Amino acid sequence: MKVTIREVAEAANVSRGTVDRALNHRPGVNPQVAERIIKIADELGYKPDMAARTLANKKYTKTIGVILCSEGNPFFNDVINGVNNALEEMGHFGIQNIVRKIKGFDADLLLKEIDGLLAEKISGLVITPVNSQNVAHKIQELEDANIPVVTINTDISSVKHLAYVGCDYITSGCVAGELLGMMSNGFEEHVALIIGSSMVMAQEQRLRGIKKTLKRDYSNITVEAVIENDDDDQKSYEQVKALLKEKPELTTICFASAGVEGGIKAVRESDCGRKLRIVTYDLTDIVRENLKSGVVSATICQEPFRQGFLGVEILGRYLLYGTKPKESTIKTHIFIATKYNL
Repeated sequence: MKVTIREVAEAANVSRGTVDRALNHRPGVNPQVAERIIKIADELGYKPDMAARTLANKKYTKTIGVILCSEGNPFFNDVINGVNNALEEMGHFGIQNIVRKIKGFDADLLLKEIDGLLAEKISGLVITPVNSQNVAHKIQELEDANIPVVTINTDISSVKHLAYVGCDYITSGCVAGELLGMMSNGFEEHVALIIGSSMVMAQEQRLRGIKKTLKRDYSNITVEAVIENDDDDQKSYEQVKALLKEKPELTTICFASAGVEGGIKAVRESDCGRKLRIVTYDLTDIVRENLKSGVVSATICQEPFRQGFLGVEILGRYLLYGTKPKESTIKTHIFIATKYNL
């Protein structure tokens, strides 16, 4: 079986971009590291991909556009790291990039950013889309114009595109519902569910999964409120503060999106006379800190780095070689983290 550059990179514990630079004697690699990589490649029997080398030598000029609804949402830090890592590797094949980050879930703003990237002649687009018909129509226009689109972290309905990379959000919601049910131990519980926006397909599906599981399997749990905070900490703070006054019977809050820091601040400041159980999604710094201290009971994770990296890699391979992924939906792993398995 042919040894790949990925296998060399894993054996050398470096990025594929570093391997590419070392094997092609390009600058930017410590000489000792380069020597070690070349030795490992020889030992593994690596043979260079001549087609890829030819493309690189021709300074293949394509541009990947990236739009992320990430501003103010710490979850996206790892997604962005994955995006940047893959963009660096694609850069060694002459693929350029333009990255745009926006705050919130404004479809009109997203469409404006897409048009801006089209004006700069992008060859393909990686995007976290708002689930609106206008955005779906725009993505269809791109696909019709042979500008492939990969969605990451959240998908969009009613339009075909090259690929989606992210978790199965209905399943991730079911996981949270079951977790809340097991934590209740059969006792009566009153839960508030907090999402960013129902305009985000991922969050709408996650909410659906939670409610479906609670209704089907845990009749002892009542959903007292569903709140949309636009992934904004200040808005989350104000909403949770008001919620705790309005719903004194509340026993559990599930943050199914961002805004965790603001929400926890409101809980800390409240004088509700009881300890609220808090369940979150993802492993941001604020969630990690509150897991360790016991404020957050558990969090449900979804491999954000892999979402960003694979999204760009899939698009880059398609632009370079015309290679489509074997599956148009690439699901990332869902797992539960507590303070004991951080």
